Amino acid sequence: MSHVASPGEQPDPHGRTATVEAERATWSPANVVLVRHGESVANARHLFTGVIDVGLTPAGEAECVLAGQRLAGAGWVPDVICTSELVRGWRTAELMRTAWPEVVPVERDWRLNERNYGALSGYLKTEIAERFGRDRFLYWRRSLEGRPPPLTPELLALWRALPPFNVLPPQALTATESLADVVARVRPWVADVLGAHVAAGRRVLLVAHGNSLRAVCGVLDRLDSDELAALNLPNARPLAYRLRAAQEATAPVPTVRGGEYLDPGAAHAEAAAIAAEGGT
Repeated sequence: MSHVASPGEQPDPHGRTATVEAERATWSPANVVLVRHGESVANARHLFTGVIDVGLTPAGEAECVLAGQRLAGAGWVPDVICTSELVRGWRTAELMRTAWPEVVPVERDWRLNERNYGALSGYLKTEIAERFGRDRFLYWRRSLEGRPPPLTPELLALWRALPPFNVLPPQALTATESLADVVARVRPWVADVLGAHVAAGRRVLLVAHGNSLRAVCGVLDRLDSDELAALNLPNARPLAYRLRAAQEATAPVPTVRGGEYLDPGAAHAEAAAIAAEGGT
């Protein structure tokens, strides 16, 4: 079951999973697997996190270990792991990597960082919805073009002086971002870096964030603005793609639009819960 719902398709509310044999049949041809990081301390508190560099909760760390074990149990082994420069991204990658005896290289890239929510960063989502109204909240949070209020110049300068941004180019941290801005920075990475891995026959585990992975899905699946607005990705639920290299310098092309979850029932139930609170 992909993240793009078919007409009339309903998620399994009980989180039932496929048999090991079915998982192996589905997953053996997959060459790219997307995983949103495990639960962060900010996720647990329902905050606008964005580029605030928080760690994982103990439950989030356990989710990551289990996700790696499930992938390994399905017979899937990555050749390379790609992740962001934020600790909750690369820590998830480190924990998942323990599932395989092979030494799997990890590549970090700031273009896979989470979206910057600007002046909303660190606030409770419920507080922002109450202060500005539900419509404005959803416009900032879910729409393609909505940019939250920006960081002040002083705060932007301070954050750029702190890890990890103190060793990254200035464009790695702007004052605010819309989802369209994230799509724009992710698109060259998908075409060039992911495309090169796919063309070389490598299997890629891509560990990133709710919005940067939404942007990746938007590029791979050629999603329109309504489809992107409806897309929610749960924590630590592997989503597999079978990609083929594009003939031109564009993003690789999926054989199944929307990919396929390893745990489709649980993944869609958790995505529905995220949507109920206002989305990824």
